[in-house]
Amino acid sequence: MDLRALLHRIRGRKQLFQVYANITYSTPESCLEHHGKIVPDKKEVPEPAECDFEVLSFPVGELSHYREKKERMEELAEREVERRELFREGVGAIEREDFEAGIALFERSVKIDVFLPEIESFAGEQGEEIPPEPSQRLKEIFVLGYKEKFGQKRYERLPEKMREDRKEAGVKKIRELFG
Repeated sequence: MDLRALLHRIRGRKQLFQVYANITYSTPESCLEHHGKIVPDKKEVPEPAECDFEVLSFPVGELSHYREKKERMEELAEREVERRELFREGVGAIEREDFEAGIALFERSVKIDVFLPEIESFAGEQGEEIPPEPSQRLKEIFVLGYKEKFGQKRYERLPEKMREDRKEAGVKKIRELFG
């Protein structure tokens, strides 16, 4: 047992609490800031507006394990913030007709993660104005990113047929959006 866990035991605590946010394109950044946070009392859990998260308890004796988990969770939240920024910058570059920069930013963004509703929104706003060659490259980037997304470990839990159906439906939609 580490020193911090011992300190919690001395204070009479038998359990601690960890905040779990569902990280998607629509998770508010104020919620992402709390993903992984460990608090000694459930009453100390922050409640940012429009934040959907779970708070799970764990034994004080497992604090060191949950602190490692906290670091991984914080890294995931930071990567989502980075992904959003890259995506926004990509949209901005396309709006300025700097297609090379936009394509490069989207490539970096989809390596982190890719969400179909964001692509649909972007294509709905900008799709008609993008020349054929950059549009083709964007389609390739989004299709590849979307296919790779379903190869990630978190999707292995889905039944194979469901995973493949979701992947194919998303790929089909992206191809339609970018003709």
